[in-house]
Formats: sequence, structure tokens, C-alpha cells
Amino acid sequence: MIQALAVGGMIAALLLAVWTGVQAGRRRPTTEAQMIGAIVVEAVLVVQAVIATVRVAGGATVVEPVTFLAYLFGVLLPLPLGFYLAREERSRWGSLSLCFTAVVVGVMTLRLLQLWSAGRA
Repeated sequence: MIQALAVGGMIAALLLAVWTGVQAGRRRPTTEAQMIGAIVVEAVLVVQAVIATVRVAGGATVVEPVTFLAYLFGVLLPLPLGFYLAREERSRWGSLSLCFTAVVVGVMTLRLLQLWSAGRA
């Protein structure tokens, strides 16, 4: 994993969560800009997953490899689900679903960083 990329992705996911949370609080559906933001965050997650997979396959040590790989690929699932729900539900509830999934991505990315760092300590 590249720590700076993971931290950047985590911050971007949490900023997306705040942005869509404010939108939900204003009782508004998601905007196109927010949907593009979700796509960008997902792209960062995919790049991070590829890099981490290559490093683990190349011999990088991870304390809990099964848990790490489960989080690594599991973190790719919430945002597309939130994106779909936000696209289908054109109300504040769509914004809230994207907000929730962005928070989940941020927390899962933090856990990935913890698992990766545990093997380095």
C-alpha cells in the first residue's frame, strides 16, 4: 500500500460524506458533482487495491493477510452501492445513502492502514 494514497482516499471519502450529509440535511438529492466525487474516490480505492495486491503477492508481510485482503476488496463494494442508491432515489435519502457509504469507506480504509502498519512495526 502507499500510505499517502490511502490517507488521501480516506480524507476524500470523509469529505464526500460531509458534502453529501450537508446535502441530505438541506433535503436535496445528490448533484452530478457529488456523483463524480464518488467515482474519483472509487478510482483511488481501485488503484490502492491493485498496488497492495501486487505488494502482498511480491512478498510484503502482513500480520493478518486474510483479514487484510478481505478489507482490501471489501472496501470496493460500499461506494458503488451508495452510488446506485443515490442515483435511483432522487431525494435526500439518496444523498444520505451516499453519505453513509462514504463514511463506511473512510473507516474501512483506516482499518486497512492499521493492518498494513502492524506488519511494519
